[in-house]
Amino acid sequence: MRDRGIGSGGVVAWFFQRLTGIVLVPILLVHLLTMHRYHTHELVWHDVTRLMASPYWKVLEVSFLVLALYHALNGLYAIIQDYVRSTFWRMTIFSLCVLAGLVLLAFGLVTVFSIQSPETIRATLGH
Repeated sequence: MRDRGIGSGGVVAWFFQRLTGIVLVPILLVHLLTMHRYHTHELVWHDVTRLMASPYWKVLEVSFLVLALYHALNGLYAIIQDYVRSTFWRMTIFSLCVLAGLVLLAFGLVTVFSIQSPETIRATLGH
């Protein structure tokens, strides 16, 4: 049986799982209270894009994306380590998790960085 104590390296993953969980709470609250509360106030597309075009919001959303992906995939891999005994399947599933994480990260980054304010769009189109 494999050593699962502090010397096994699992303490780093355990620590970052707790740290990302703690950091995600305020970021999630800011995101939810800012972005999703507007559904009752009929916030329209140009208000959201103006907000998301701000460098502050881009940093916040990229942080949210990276931390949430790490937290989710690290948690998933911890579950896999508990239940999958075969080294081959562990590495295969780990590789698929890393690939899925990279694909989701790429989609998220493209989405966040492609958002422009309505003013920038109008200026680009010449209106």
